Amino acid sequence: MAMDTSKLHLPKTVATAVVNKVKETSTIAALSPSSPQIFTDKEYMIFNGAAEADVTAEGQTKSSYEQKLGYVSGKTFKVQTTTRVTSELKWADEDNRFQIIQSIQAEAIGRALDYVVYHAVNPKTGGPLTGFDALTARAMQVTAGDDDITNVDNLADQLNETYDINGIAISRTWASRLRKIRVPATGMRYYPEIPLNLQVGTLDGIKAATSATVNGAKAKTPTNVLAIMGDFSLIKWGMVRDITSEIIPYGDPDQTGVDLKAHNQIAYRTEAMFSYAVVEPKAFAVLKTSTEEGA
Repeated sequence: MAMDTSKLHLPKTVATAVVNKVKETSTIAALSPSSPQIFTDKEYMIFNGAAEADVTAEGQTKSSYEQKLGYVSGKTFKVQTTTRVTSELKWADEDNRFQIIQSIQAEAIGRALDYVVYHAVNPKTGGPLTGFDALTARAMQVTAGDDDITNVDNLADQLNETYDINGIAISRTWASRLRKIRVPATGMRYYPEIPLNLQVGTLDGIKAATSATVNGAKAKTPTNVLAIMGDFSLIKWGMVRDITSEIIPYGDPDQTGVDLKAHNQIAYRTEAMFSYAVVEPKAFAVLKTSTEEGA
């Protein structure tokens, strides 16, 4: 008699595939270096740098300059993302599991920094955060016109007399518009540094970064933001605690009313604690569409 193998359960391996969609990452992390933080309410002492040297003659009484000090208090916030997956993922090897966690969670943690600092918005819900002030509301305001070359100049004009400009965060919408501008006489691109994938490295000689976090794509109320230019060294940020990940095999960790074990699921939870301060909001200029255009 021939052996019937139809009911034999042969060993299987779990193959994983991650679809590489557009990576929306933190522009703040790209344009402003992080610094280690401790779990305290840090205050930043601000010097305005307004002193000038005084030319004095021999024997002349020397004048002085009284430095007025300001203080900016840092804020801390905790972010977490919990993702439910089939329990079969436990069978995948460690490399595959790490790839999934990195792809679906680590980048979400990074994007949260932009949403909190720029817009004071919770990226999960799209709603406003209580007790946080949006940089885009406190920065110098520039209303976008039809000429995007002029829009770049107008952003710079808001800052150049007083502050250094070392970076620009660009929405993908505006990056696409800038990429399409051509020199009338030659047909060459006016901003050839913007590639097809819109991952801008520089713009007009300054460091640039592109992400949908700039316009707050997940915000319930449209922000109308196209770009943010300024001195990104004045955004002080860092992690109070490193990113941690854990596997949750039982219970209802995200309060959905669905038990993990009963539905053959496990959950991955990734958490991080950030601290940040915007030392001088007026060192930034934000380009926005008009209310009518952004509606």
